[in-house]
Amino acid sequence: MEIPSKVSVFNRTLEIKGKAAMLVAVSDTYYEIILDVQGRNHTVLFPVAETVLIFNEALPAATADFEVER
Repeated sequence: MEIPSKVSVFNRTLEIKGKAAMLVAVSDTYYEIILDVQGRNHTVLFPVAETVLIFNEALPAATADFEVER
């Protein structure tokens, strides 16, 4: 995960469902996110325990160089 990174934010308290934003920092208790509100960028601190982030860039597919016998 690289920071800054484009994310979609979900937070029940603020009734945000999939809003596009920019993640700029992560601490033990909050995400620091730049969020567009009424056409202006605002820094918002979202609590980690109540917020879901989905990164807009998917991880590259991992391929194994070995097979697992079952």
